[in-house]
Amino acid sequence: MSTKGIYRFGFAIDYDDSTSEIGLCSAPLNFGDDFVGAGHTAGVPAYGSPTAGYAWVKKLVKTSGSPAVGIVANAAGGVMQSSIDSTSEKQEATFYQNDQKTWDTTKTIIYQARVSLPVLPSAAGVYAVWGLGSVWADGPLALAQYIFFGCNGSGEVYMYSFDGTTTKAVDTGFAMAVNTYYQFRIEIDASGVLHFYINGVEYSTSTSPVVWGATGSNAVLQLYSSCYKASGTGVATLNMDSVEIWSPRT
Repeated sequence: MSTKGIYRFGFAIDYDDSTSEIGLCSAPLNFGDDFVGAGHTAGVPAYGSPTAGYAWVKKLVKTSGSPAVGIVANAAGGVMQSSIDSTSEKQEATFYQNDQKTWDTTKTIIYQARVSLPVLPSAAGVYAVWGLGSVWADGPLALAQYIFFGCNGSGEVYMYSFDGTTTKAVDTGFAMAVNTYYQFRIEIDASGVLHFYINGVEYSTSTSPVVWGATGSNAVLQLYSSCYKASGTGVATLNMDSVEIWSPRT
């Protein structure tokens, strides 16, 4: 492991060159979850019925199938899993924060997550996404605002964003292998430009920057990840090993 101290947006950061992971960050507002401990084994509460002291809820949409959100039993390091199955119907397995939006994206924000896809989205219109979103809507790309990494119909990774006005869906050209963890990071700089990194490499481009223009309450988002399909027999499974986010307080 090679760890070095760097500064980003004025935050002092311990950055691991070997894993492209931020270990410590001096930002005053921060949250992280490695999904370890007995609290997770009680099950993720349903949307609308959060448990005091627990940061997450799940939203399951189905008719007869078995979409699921829950901790992977005895997984080393702690893993939260969302999945949809092959039942031919609309399905959703969303893991988020009960529409309690607390992250002001007009600030300089750093988000990172360690994610794998044990089952790749198997058809067009099947989505696996992770990042930041506004209040729940029917489908991750139907949210009023969002900033996501995601895959649709393959392991190809896209950079998705919608600030309420401008929609972006940019192919990174990077394909995830099945059952392989990758380190994903999203940064919002002081000029409102979005930067997307996979394993420490930036895939957003300075020649065609994604500028984030949401303001006021529309700019305040929650942590959000989801597997979703509007119909059909497609499948997908998303494993999240860790998620962290840092921001100025004011």
